[in-house]
Amino acid sequence: MPKSLDTGDDISLKNAKTKHFVPFKATFEVSIDLASVILPPPLPKKQNVIGNGNVTHLGKTEMFMEQKWWPPSDPPPYIGTGIGEIIFTAANGDLLLADYNNATGFHKTNNLVILKFTGHFKDGGSGRFANAQGSFEYYGEYIIDINKAKATLTGKIKYHK
Repeated sequence: MPKSLDTGDDISLKNAKTKHFVPFKATFEVSIDLASVILPPPLPKKQNVIGNGNVTHLGKTEMFMEQKWWPPSDPPPYIGTGIGEIIFTAANGDLLLADYNNATGFHKTNNLVILKFTGHFKDGGSGRFANAQGSFEYYGEYIIDINKAKATLTGKIKYHK
C-alpha cells in the first residue's frame, strides 16, 4: 500500500476517511444585527444573526445567519418560528453553507429565548466544503436584554480534505 511521504500514513486509509461522515461540533457567541430587523409588519421579519466561535474542521469561525422569522402572536409561552441560511467562514477563508427550515424560539422567561432547529449542509461552499454533506442540531440561549446568545451545533459532516 502506498504511504504518505509527510506522515507515513497509509494513503488509502486517509482517502477513505474523507468518504465517511465525521462528527461536527461548534460553539458560538451570537447576536442579532438589530439594524437588520424589519419592524413592525410585514411578516415574516427579516433579521441577520452574526457570531464567532470554534468549529471542528474549520477552526476559529465566523457565522452569518440570514433568517425569516415569524414572531409569536399568541399568549405565553410565546413560540416563534423561522427559516434561514447559515454561512460559516473558516479560519482559512473556506465557506461552509447550511439551510434550516424548522426553527422554533420559545420564550422561557421574558428575557430568555431558547432557539432550536435542525439544518443540513449544502453544495455551494468553497475549498474543501464545496460539496459538503451532513446535518446538525442547533441549540441557543438568547438573552434579550444584552442581545447575546450562546449557541451549540452538533452533527455530522462529509467534505473533501
